[in-house]
Amino acid sequence: MPPPSSLKIKTSSVTRLIKEEQTYHTELDMHVSKLNRMEAENADFYEIKTQKAVINDTKQMIPTLREKLENAVEALRLELELHDDETDETKAAKLAIEEGEKVYEGRPSDGSALFTDVS
Repeated sequence: MPPPSSLKIKTSSVTRLIKEEQTYHTELDMHVSKLNRMEAENADFYEIKTQKAVINDTKQMIPTLREKLENAVEALRLELELHDDETDETKAAKLAIEEGEKVYEGRPSDGSALFTDVS
């Protein structure tokens, strides 16, 4: 079995970063819900303070991740320019670019079309 192509590696990188970005948003929602519940139940001041710090840390990761995603999408776009043929790999790369752009531009994308194995 030959090693994966550079195009497939870059496509996988974009897909991974999209998944990671979605995970951070899910985690952020979960932490905010927990904070709201803690405040409603009059939890300990220091527990609430710690939960707010966790939320802040999660929020700080999102811009960094979006920057990585932008760079990965650009690298994939440049790699895709080297491929003239229309294969499953190039189709997957185009889809990854489209979904990646949605994510870092703040448009809704669940990325579900990306999360299938492209051989």
